[in-house]
Amino acid sequence: MFTLERLLQATGGRVVRGSADGQTTFSGGAFDSRIAVPGSLFFALRDQRDGHDFAGDAIAGGCRGAVIERIPAGVPDDALLIEVADVRHALRRVAEAQRDAYPIPVVGITGNAGKTTTKQATAATLGARFRVLSPAASYNNEIGVPLTLLLLEPTHEVAVLELGFYVPGEIADLCRLARPSVGVITTIPDRPVHFSRTPSVDAIARGKAELIESLPPDGTALLNADDARVRGLAPLTRARVVLFGESADAALRASDVDTRGLDGLSFTVTYEGASAVAWLPLPGRHLVSVSLAAIGVAIALGVPLDEAALSLGTLEPPAHRMSVRRGAAVTVIDDSYNASPAAVHAALTLLRDVRGRRVAVLGDMRELGTLSADAHEDVGRDAAASADLVIGVGELAATIVSAARAAGHRAAHAVADGAEALVLLRRELRDGDTVLVKGSRALALDQLADALVGPNVA
Repeated sequence: MFTLERLLQATGGRVVRGSADGQTTFSGGAFDSRIAVPGSLFFALRDQRDGHDFAGDAIAGGCRGAVIERIPAGVPDDALLIEVADVRHALRRVAEAQRDAYPIPVVGITGNAGKTTTKQATAATLGARFRVLSPAASYNNEIGVPLTLLLLEPTHEVAVLELGFYVPGEIADLCRLARPSVGVITTIPDRPVHFSRTPSVDAIARGKAELIESLPPDGTALLNADDARVRGLAPLTRARVVLFGESADAALRASDVDTRGLDGLSFTVTYEGASAVAWLPLPGRHLVSVSLAAIGVAIALGVPLDEAALSLGTLEPPAHRMSVRRGAAVTVIDDSYNASPAAVHAALTLLRDVRGRRVAVLGDMRELGTLSADAHEDVGRDAAASADLVIGVGELAATIVSAARAAGHRAAHAVADGAEALVLLRRELRDGDTVLVKGSRALALDQLADALVGPNVA
């Protein structure tokens, strides 16, 4: 929440239409007119499309005004328009002013898998004691992080942010804005997502390390002890390092892990001689590290271990991330938000232990570059051992199907898209089936997952 006065002072902009009352308040910022929240301020960014073309739609949808570089067409004469030299630069400047106004602790989370689930779990462990700002969406880049900071209000006591990496220096730049005092690095697998955008896995690790390099000496860096690349980054930070994991030398350690199938998992967590039992209402053994990271952040910010462990159980599952959804005829493991090789194998491990008939709907894993062919073949072999029916969605996923068939699987099918997959599933599914849905975001397999839990599927 911020005022027009703060915006004008931070950006040097000027009101060219509408009321110039400096006490006009905005509930946040928006860049997409389709999902803009009433009361927010629209930033007409230029990217794949020119936001100026949608300023009228944003204001018609309830936005209180727009930040523009030129007067857009289709905007009411009395609409509030603030002209600036560069909209993207203006967004950054007002976000910096907002961060200055609210010097609360910020938690930064990065890694090649599990960022959003870790963010949600961390918000849960902190939520019993603090009012937490944590965006539901994966706002983790140079647009999303500033927009998140525009949501800061006087009652917020801590913010939990994802920080994404695409090019060297990006996370360092985001940290200059967000100023985290606690940083988490989840995992950097051998076959990370977005590999095609970077020269090597080592370069990705170096980019992720920018988070912990930015931490102050009195901050805390939480590093995954079970990931050799992540724990190897420890010398790069001035902050106190806490290793978390199942490794014997982890300071924050999980033991006695009890996987409960689709009902989640529990484990004993130990830290500095104290222990507690934690429960996570999400399935998948790979989420033990996510849980530990969330508990570790809470401890770093003063929450007692037992309280943090108990609060973990209040986690509301992030949409389309290891979410178990039960329809009238089938159960869907909806992990459709995105896909990397490590995450797909983890999801197949969960499916393999499910009782009854198992179906794996696996889409392309995009942006893997030279790793793509081998990664899809490995997934195909794993799927053959994990599912009774395998459906590959997309051009790359045809390799999954070929590899499954080569491994002896007799019920593996390749389809072009989610719509074709739904037609096939409606023919093949039986009452009581469990269906895993996972693929890269570009395939929009979340729509398939939604359709599968609707009526008249099996």
